[in-house]
Amino acid sequence: MGRRKIEIQPITHERNRSVTFLKRKNGLFKKAYELGVLCSVEVAVIIFEERPGHHLKLYQYCSSDVNEVVQRHLRYDGEKDTRGPQDFSGNAPNKLEDIGEGDDDDGDDDDDSMGGRQKRRLDGKLKPPSDLSISTDVCPRVFPNLFFL
Repeated sequence: MGRRKIEIQPITHERNRSVTFLKRKNGLFKKAYELGVLCSVEVAVIIFEERPGHHLKLYQYCSSDVNEVVQRHLRYDGEKDTRGPQDFSGNAPNKLEDIGEGDDDDGDDDDDSMGGRQKRRLDGKLKPPSDLSISTDVCPRVFPNLFFL
C-alpha cells in the first residue's frame, strides 16, 4: 500500500512535530549518506532545532569533516545552484518537471540510484531527485560536487 501525500504546513501538536522531526531527520541523513556513496560527492547537512523551553540543538551529517566543508563553501566563488523554501512551495519560477514514470512515493528504497525519477528544469538541465521535504527552518546550500541538503 502506498503512502499518501501530506500538505506541507507546520505541525501544531508538539508530540507529533517531535516524532516527525526525528523520523525525517534520520531519513534526511540516510539520503545524504546514500547520495554521497552512490554519486561520489561530498555531502553536508546542518540542522538547528530551537524548541520553546529547550536549548538550541545542532544536528549534522557530513561525508567528510564538516568544518572543512563549511570552509570550502565560504571560499568557493564559482557557479552555484542554491535552493530555498520557495523552490519547493509549488509557485517557483523554475518549476521542476517529472521525467519518467512518475513518483510512486511508496516509501520503499528503490535498487537503482535514481529510482526512475529524474527532475528536469524547464531550461532542460537535469537535477537530482528531490524526495525530501525541507522545512523552512533548514536553508539548503549547494557546493560544487557537494549537495548541502
